[in-house]
Amino acid sequence: MVSKDALALVLPAVPGEYETLFNGVELDVYRESVEYHTTGPTIFFCGRHEERKGLDVLLDAMAQMGPEVTLWVASSGPDTERLRARTAADQRIVWLGRISDEEKVARLKGAHVFCAPSLHGESFGVVLIEAMAASTCIVASSLGGYRNVATDDVDSLLVPPGDAAALAAALQRVLADDQLVARLTAAGDRRADDFSMSALAERYAEIYRMLAPTRVYQGPPLSPWLLSPRRTRHTRMMRR
Repeated sequence: MVSKDALALVLPAVPGEYETLFNGVELDVYRESVEYHTTGPTIFFCGRHEERKGLDVLLDAMAQMGPEVTLWVASSGPDTERLRARTAADQRIVWLGRISDEEKVARLKGAHVFCAPSLHGESFGVVLIEAMAASTCIVASSLGGYRNVATDDVDSLLVPPGDAAALAAALQRVLADDQLVARLTAAGDRRADDFSMSALAERYAEIYRMLAPTRVYQGPPLSPWLLSPRRTRHTRMMRR
Protein backbone atom coordinates (compact mmCIF):
# COMPACT_ATOMS: atom_id res chain seq x y z
CA MET A 1 0.00 0.00 0.00
CA VAL A 2 1.28 3.47 -0.86
CA SER A 3 -0.38 5.21 2.10
CA LYS A 4 -2.65 4.79 5.10
CA ASP A 5 -5.48 6.22 3.03
CA ALA A 6 -5.05 3.53 0.37
CA LEU A 7 -4.88 0.88 3.08
CA ALA A 8 -8.13 2.12 4.62
CA LEU A 9 -9.86 1.63 1.26
CA VAL A 10 -8.53 -1.89 0.71
CA LEU A 11 -8.62 -3.38 4.21
CA PRO A 12 -12.40 -3.92 4.50
CA ALA A 13 -12.44 -5.91 1.25
CA VAL A 14 -9.09 -7.69 1.63
CA PRO A 15 -8.22 -8.16 5.32
CA GLY A 16 -4.65 -8.93 6.26
CA GLU A 17 -1.33 -7.46 7.36
CA TYR A 18 0.18 -4.78 5.14
CA GLU A 19 3.33 -2.71 4.99
CA THR A 20 3.10 0.84 3.66
CA LEU A 21 5.48 1.52 0.77
CA PHE A 22 5.35 4.98 -0.78
CA ASN A 23 5.66 5.65 -4.50
CA GLY A 24 9.26 6.57 -5.25
CA VAL A 25 10.16 9.42 -7.61
CA GLU A 26 13.27 9.89 -9.77
CA LEU A 27 14.09 13.26 -8.24
CA ASP A 28 16.97 14.13 -10.58
CA VAL A 29 14.60 14.14 -13.56
CA TYR A 30 12.86 17.16 -12.02
CA ARG A 31 15.86 18.80 -10.41
CA GLU A 32 17.99 18.78 -13.55
CA SER A 33 15.32 19.66 -16.13
CA VAL A 34 15.47 22.89 -18.12
CA GLU A 35 12.46 24.99 -17.19
CA TYR A 36 9.83 26.10 -19.67
CA HIS A 37 9.91 29.83 -20.41
CA THR A 38 7.15 32.01 -18.95
CA THR A 39 6.31 35.66 -19.55
CA GLY A 40 4.50 36.34 -16.28
CA PRO A 41 2.95 34.68 -13.22
CA THR A 42 1.97 31.16 -14.30
CA ILE A 43 -0.10 28.43 -12.64
CA PHE A 44 0.18 24.83 -13.86
CA PHE A 45 -2.56 22.20 -13.65
CA CYS A 46 -1.91 18.66 -14.90
CA GLY A 47 -4.56 16.03 -14.29
CA ARG A 48 -7.50 14.22 -15.83
CA HIS A 49 -10.37 16.55 -16.67
CA GLU A 50 -13.05 15.02 -14.46
CA GLU A 51 -15.08 16.15 -11.48
CA ARG A 52 -12.88 14.74 -8.73
CA LYS A 53 -9.76 16.59 -9.94
CA GLY A 54 -11.35 19.96 -9.13
CA LEU A 55 -10.50 21.78 -12.35
CA ASP A 56 -13.92 23.47 -12.21
CA VAL A 57 -12.91 24.94 -8.84
CA LEU A 58 -9.59 26.19 -10.21
CA LEU A 59 -11.39 27.90 -13.09
CA ASP A 60 -13.69 29.56 -10.55
CA ALA A 61 -10.60 30.72 -8.67
CA MET A 62 -9.09 32.10 -11.88
CA ALA A 63 -12.06 34.45 -12.16
CA GLN A 64 -10.64 36.15 -9.06
CA MET A 65 -7.07 36.39 -10.37
CA GLY A 66 -5.50 39.37 -12.11
CA PRO A 67 -5.20 39.77 -15.89
CA GLU A 68 -1.45 39.14 -15.74
CA VAL A 69 -1.84 35.55 -14.46
CA THR A 70 -1.66 32.64 -16.92
CA LEU A 71 -3.06 29.17 -16.27
CA TRP A 72 -1.60 26.20 -18.15
CA VAL A 73 -4.07 23.30 -18.29
CA ALA A 74 -2.54 20.00 -19.40
CA SER A 75 -4.14 16.61 -20.15
CA SER A 76 -7.75 15.84 -21.12
CA GLY A 77 -10.80 13.93 -19.99
CA PRO A 78 -14.58 13.64 -20.17
CA ASP A 79 -15.10 17.26 -19.05
CA THR A 80 -12.60 18.88 -21.42
CA GLU A 81 -15.03 20.21 -24.01
CA ARG A 82 -17.42 21.60 -21.42
CA LEU A 83 -14.63 23.32 -19.50
CA ARG A 84 -13.04 24.76 -22.63
CA ALA A 85 -16.38 26.12 -23.78
CA ARG A 86 -16.91 27.67 -20.38
CA THR A 87 -13.63 29.59 -20.58
CA ALA A 88 -13.48 30.21 -24.33
CA ALA A 89 -13.31 33.99 -23.89
CA ASP A 90 -10.54 33.90 -21.26
CA GLN A 91 -7.20 34.37 -23.02
CA ARG A 92 -5.30 33.78 -19.77
CA ILE A 93 -6.13 30.07 -19.88
CA VAL A 94 -3.95 27.96 -22.18
CA TRP A 95 -5.32 24.50 -22.97
CA LEU A 96 -2.32 22.29 -23.72
CA GLY A 97 -4.01 18.94 -24.25
CA ARG A 98 -1.96 15.84 -23.65
CA ILE A 99 1.74 16.62 -23.40
CA SER A 100 4.91 14.53 -23.29
CA ASP A 101 6.61 13.65 -20.04
CA GLU A 102 9.49 15.93 -21.01
CA GLU A 103 7.18 18.89 -21.57
CA LYS A 104 5.33 18.15 -18.34
CA VAL A 105 8.58 18.27 -16.36
CA ALA A 106 9.73 21.46 -18.10
CA ARG A 107 6.41 23.23 -17.52
CA LEU A 108 6.29 22.01 -13.93
CA LYS A 109 9.73 23.49 -13.34
CA GLY A 110 8.93 26.72 -15.22
CA ALA A 111 5.58 27.47 -13.57
CA HIS A 112 5.42 29.75 -10.55
CA VAL A 113 2.78 27.57 -8.87
CA PHE A 114 1.61 23.99 -9.28
CA CYS A 115 -2.07 23.68 -8.35
CA ALA A 116 -3.72 20.38 -7.35
CA PRO A 117 -7.35 21.27 -6.48
CA SER A 118 -8.70 17.71 -6.21
CA LEU A 119 -11.99 17.19 -4.40
CA HIS A 120 -11.54 13.57 -3.28
CA GLY A 121 -10.09 10.21 -4.28
CA GLU A 122 -6.36 10.92 -3.86
CA SER A 123 -4.57 8.19 -1.91
CA PHE A 124 -1.08 9.63 -2.35
CA GLY A 125 0.50 12.82 -3.68
CA VAL A 126 3.14 11.73 -6.19
CA VAL A 127 2.50 14.84 -8.27
CA LEU A 128 3.25 16.98 -5.22
CA ILE A 129 6.60 15.24 -4.75
CA GLU A 130 7.39 15.94 -8.39
CA ALA A 131 6.60 19.63 -7.90
CA MET A 132 8.75 19.72 -4.76
CA ALA A 133 11.67 18.18 -6.65
CA ALA A 134 11.20 20.80 -9.38
CA SER A 135 11.36 23.57 -6.74
CA THR A 136 7.90 24.77 -7.72
CA CYS A 137 5.53 26.18 -5.13
CA ILE A 138 2.44 24.07 -4.38
CA VAL A 139 -1.15 25.07 -3.70
CA ALA A 140 -3.33 22.00 -3.21
CA SER A 141 -6.45 20.70 -1.54
CA SER A 142 -6.17 19.56 2.05
CA LEU A 143 -6.93 15.89 1.39
CA GLY A 144 -5.64 12.95 3.41
CA GLY A 145 -3.71 11.58 0.45
CA TYR A 146 -1.97 14.89 -0.12
CA ARG A 147 -1.25 15.37 3.58
CA ASN A 148 0.75 12.13 3.44
CA VAL A 149 3.27 14.19 1.50
CA ALA A 150 2.67 17.90 2.14
CA THR A 151 2.29 20.05 5.26
CA ASP A 152 0.37 23.31 5.14
CA ASP A 153 2.51 26.45 5.46
CA VAL A 154 5.65 24.32 5.73
CA ASP A 155 6.25 23.03 2.20
CA SER A 156 2.95 23.98 0.53
CA LEU A 157 -0.32 25.82 1.02
CA LEU A 158 -3.30 23.51 1.54
CA VAL A 159 -6.88 24.74 1.26
CA PRO A 160 -10.32 23.19 1.86
CA PRO A 161 -11.34 21.14 -1.19
CA GLY A 162 -14.00 22.79 -3.32
CA ASP A 163 -13.44 26.28 -1.86
CA ALA A 164 -12.69 28.51 -4.86
CA ALA A 165 -12.28 31.65 -2.72
CA ALA A 166 -9.70 29.97 -0.46
CA LEU A 167 -7.91 28.56 -3.49
CA ALA A 168 -7.75 31.99 -5.14
CA ALA A 169 -6.47 33.58 -1.93
CA ALA A 170 -3.69 30.98 -1.60
CA LEU A 171 -2.67 31.39 -5.24
CA GLN A 172 -2.61 35.18 -4.88
CA ARG A 173 -0.57 34.85 -1.71
CA VAL A 174 2.25 32.84 -3.27
CA LEU A 175 2.30 34.90 -6.47
CA ALA A 176 2.76 38.06 -4.40
CA ASP A 177 5.30 36.86 -1.81
CA ASP A 178 8.74 35.77 -3.02
CA GLN A 179 9.99 35.12 0.53
CA LEU A 180 7.09 32.76 1.20
CA VAL A 181 7.78 30.92 -2.03
CA ALA A 182 11.48 30.58 -1.17
CA ARG A 183 10.63 29.14 2.25
CA LEU A 184 8.04 26.68 0.94
CA THR A 185 10.14 25.44 -1.97
CA ALA A 186 13.27 24.97 0.17
CA ALA A 187 11.28 22.85 2.61
CA GLY A 188 9.66 21.01 -0.29
CA ASP A 189 13.02 20.14 -1.80
CA ARG A 190 14.09 18.60 1.51
CA ARG A 191 10.78 16.75 1.83
CA ALA A 192 11.15 15.28 -1.66
CA ASP A 193 14.29 13.44 -0.51
CA ASP A 194 12.09 11.27 1.72
CA PHE A 195 10.46 9.83 -1.42
CA SER A 196 13.51 9.21 -3.60
CA MET A 197 14.00 5.88 -5.36
CA SER A 198 17.01 5.15 -3.13
CA ALA A 199 14.86 5.73 -0.03
CA LEU A 200 12.25 3.35 -1.48
CA ALA A 201 14.91 0.72 -2.17
CA GLU A 202 16.12 0.94 1.41
CA ARG A 203 12.55 0.51 2.61
CA TYR A 204 12.27 -2.68 0.55
CA ALA A 205 15.53 -3.90 2.06
CA GLU A 206 14.18 -3.25 5.57
CA ILE A 207 11.14 -5.40 4.83
CA TYR A 208 13.29 -8.20 3.42
CA ARG A 209 15.48 -8.08 6.52
CA MET A 210 12.36 -8.32 8.68
CA LEU A 211 11.06 -11.32 6.70
CA ALA A 212 14.42 -13.13 6.64
CA PRO A 213 16.23 -12.01 9.82
CA THR A 214 18.85 -14.77 9.66
CA ARG A 215 20.11 -13.62 6.26
CA VAL A 216 20.58 -9.89 6.54
CA TYR A 217 21.86 -7.91 3.57
CA GLN A 218 24.69 -5.64 4.74
CA GLY A 219 25.66 -4.02 1.46
CA PRO A 220 24.93 -0.56 0.05
CA PRO A 221 21.35 0.57 -0.67
CA LEU A 222 19.81 -1.60 -3.36
CA SER A 223 18.67 -0.28 -6.72
CA PRO A 224 14.86 -0.34 -7.06
CA TRP A 225 15.36 -2.25 -10.33
CA LEU A 226 17.00 -5.12 -8.46
CA LEU A 227 13.91 -5.37 -6.29
CA SER A 228 11.35 -5.20 -9.07
CA PRO A 229 9.20 -8.14 -10.26
CA ARG A 230 10.66 -7.68 -13.76
CA ARG A 231 14.18 -8.22 -12.38
CA THR A 232 12.99 -11.33 -10.51
CA ARG A 233 11.44 -12.82 -13.66
CA HIS A 234 14.59 -12.04 -15.65
CA THR A 235 16.75 -13.79 -13.05
CA ARG A 236 14.57 -16.91 -13.13
CA MET A 237 14.81 -17.06 -16.92
CA MET A 238 18.60 -16.73 -16.82
CA ARG A 239 18.82 -19.66 -14.42
CA ARG A 240 16.90 -22.05 -16.72
